[in-house]
Amino acid sequence: MRNVKDFGAVGDGKTSDTRAIQRAIDAGGEVLFPPGTYKSGTLYLRSHTGLRFEPGATLISGGDEEEWNDPHFCPQNRTSEREKNNGRHLIVAYQCEDVSIRGGIIDGNSSYWLHEPDPQIPLYKLVPRNGQLLFFCECRGVRVQDCEIRNGSYWHCFLHGCERITISGLHIHGDPLVGCNDGIDLDCCRFATVSDCIIQTADDAIAIRGNCKPLGDMLRPTEHITVTNCVLSASFANAIRLGVGNGVIRDCIFSNLILCRYGAGAGKGIEITASYTTDSGVDMEHITFENIRMDVARPFKITLANALVHRTGGENVAARIRDIDFRHIRGKTDLTSEVIGNQTGEISDLRFTDVRLDYYGKGPAPNLDERNYWGMESTASAFQFRNVKSAVFDRLRINWCANQNLWLHEAEMENSQVEFRNCELEKGTVSK
Repeated sequence: MRNVKDFGAVGDGKTSDTRAIQRAIDAGGEVLFPPGTYKSGTLYLRSHTGLRFEPGATLISGGDEEEWNDPHFCPQNRTSEREKNNGRHLIVAYQCEDVSIRGGIIDGNSSYWLHEPDPQIPLYKLVPRNGQLLFFCECRGVRVQDCEIRNGSYWHCFLHGCERITISGLHIHGDPLVGCNDGIDLDCCRFATVSDCIIQTADDAIAIRGNCKPLGDMLRPTEHITVTNCVLSASFANAIRLGVGNGVIRDCIFSNLILCRYGAGAGKGIEITASYTTDSGVDMEHITFENIRMDVARPFKITLANALVHRTGGENVAARIRDIDFRHIRGKTDLTSEVIGNQTGEISDLRFTDVRLDYYGKGPAPNLDERNYWGMESTASAFQFRNVKSAVFDRLRINWCANQNLWLHEAEMENSQVEFRNCELEKGTVSK
């Protein structure tokens, strides 16, 4: 084991330790961080290396300008002008095998970039900022365990095109006012487990993506993913989101989870959306959500295209969302669950089994609420279906806990085939 102080690291939180830590990594094997605060620019893991932090050890984003990776250091790396991501990372593992990060605190120092309130929305104003805090690309054998990862200026932990992944025991804490600060993003990954994590972010706590294009491989599915025994929360986005890209997401299980609001309380539960841009669409199938407790603004949103795609004329996405199970779901919520298809793609074989929800909302509501949070639209029904080929409820119960006169139906359907079995429908359903 290599001690970073033997290679010249100071750990005083002021001196840049980038070069000393990199020398320790390049020496091979596992690198040890004794107690201290180590300020660093980009660090590059090598195959068969790892970072081990003793209690009291913190790695914080800093260092001199020349100590950060070039945004074009690998063809798979991406920047975003719209999201002000400059493509720089604190820890990079590129095409490595057998890499690990264990223990300690990894701090993205988001307040260095983002601290001025946005006058239009209840978040900080976006300015150019560092990209993903942890960036793993096309790696095999990845372990990230028992760490606190906090204050990401962008996504906290991103794995793209990786396989054989173990993520466990993470505490991820993002500022609730920092946009696009996802907790964990798995993109075109296979054979992955995420367990025993507590994630609190403004944006999506966990995102499962199928964006093959940056990898130059249109046939690389995201598959065989398990997420279990976690507490997931977002201040304005989703606890769990599936979608993004042109690929395939399949064979995933999400179980034994608590999904809750963080910060201002506008956080949602589960979103499955096939298309976020007009030239994309992810096919998603064979996915299970079970044993989940929610306290969220909206429990479910399942769509073939998001609002931006609709506004730009690309609503007829030819993607498929099928064979999705929601079992043993309990919780409280405010907004309509939306299941929205189109005339080109397909949403089918959705199964909601043993679902009980307490509704506290106000029924019909616009996209923007009084706090200027977006995505808060609602109808007068607990569930809204449009252009859905097939869905089945078995043992659905909605408890109307507030504004009962404003809620009219358990479900409303338009051009949809929805079956109800053994359900307690106090207000009934309506077909349009």
